[in-house]
Order: sequence, then structure tokens, then C-alpha cells
Amino acid sequence: MQMPNSIKSVRWLGGYRLKLVFNDGYVGELDLQPILAAPRGPLEIQLRDETLFQQVSCDGSTIVWPNGYDLCPDVVRFWCERGRVCAEAETEAALAGIRAKNESVQSLHDKPNP
Repeated sequence: MQMPNSIKSVRWLGGYRLKLVFNDGYVGELDLQPILAAPRGPLEIQLRDETLFQQVSCDGSTIVWPNGYDLCPDVVRFWCERGRVCAEAETEAALAGIRAKNESVQSLHDKPNP
């Protein structure tokens, strides 16, 4: 996975499932029910209301809801590639590794040719 990612479009599939299209053409599906089963704050609690949840939209880079809740597109991409919402520690560790790899590749491109 390369970063940064951006989400080009989102479609509600029913329940708490979404179909997402990313800027590079990758298409993924994700069930966000695990987040809503153990909400960490009032915005996630509000999203348990399926009427609100289905109002998800794309703001040009990520997915957002009318109550102001959004998700990092890199996290969403990682979860889509894994086929599930991952624990915070697993997600952070994976993204840190990807960031480090991307930074080392970028530094190779920034070096002048002899």
C-alpha cells in the first residue's frame, strides 16, 4: 500500500457496510460494525443510527458523515486490504511500517545522481 491514499467515492451497501473506490482505482468493501459496537465517543454512538450512517459521503479525500465524523483514508485502505476493521495497535504498527518504507523510497528519489 502506498500513502497517502484518498477515497474517490463511497456507496452504502446496507447495515454498516460500505463500498469504497480509491484514487488509484482500488475498490474495497468494509463493514464498520465493529467500530460502532464499541464506540469511543459521541460521534460514533450517533452513527449507530442507520439513517445517519447511510448518509456517508466523500469529501474528495475521505469519507464523512453529517455529524462531522470522518476516517483517515490510509486507515480505511489498510482495513479494506485486510478485509476487516483492525485493532488500533495493529493498524498503527502497520501504518508506521508503511510510512517508514515510503520515506526511505522518497529519500532515494531525492538524492542527486553522481
